[in-house]
Amino acid sequence: MNQSYVGDECVFEFAMCFECREKMNDKLSEKSRVAMFDFMHDHADMESREEELGTDSATDDYISRCLTCGKSRSEANGYTLGAMFAGDLLVKGPFPMLICDQCEGKIGETISAETRDVWDKFIGEHFPGPPSEVKLPSGKPVLI
Repeated sequence: MNQSYVGDECVFEFAMCFECREKMNDKLSEKSRVAMFDFMHDHADMESREEELGTDSATDDYISRCLTCGKSRSEANGYTLGAMFAGDLLVKGPFPMLICDQCEGKIGETISAETRDVWDKFIGEHFPGPPSEVKLPSGKPVLI
């Protein structure tokens, strides 16, 4: 599940089953997968996070700050939340997580044109509803 916010308003959200998530991930270019992995590896200390939060902390503790830069959610102009569920149960561990708009921008700079095309095609095929004057998210695979 992904939700993108501007301020306190959710402007885009979607849920994807694990199988479809894996299929989507397989479509991303190798360059982009490596770049996203490297960014997360360089900027997020997942081991410390899991030691600190475990799997039973309050949900807000996982999403109160950007995973990669530490900026508080209230200080971010925008952010994306990512979470995994088993049925209706939130799976805690690496998820849920929050990435602020500035870090999303940095990740977006590393993504290949091929991956941008895959993401834009996904958005166009699955989210055709907004009026033509609404700008759809483009070029960033949001926490896939």
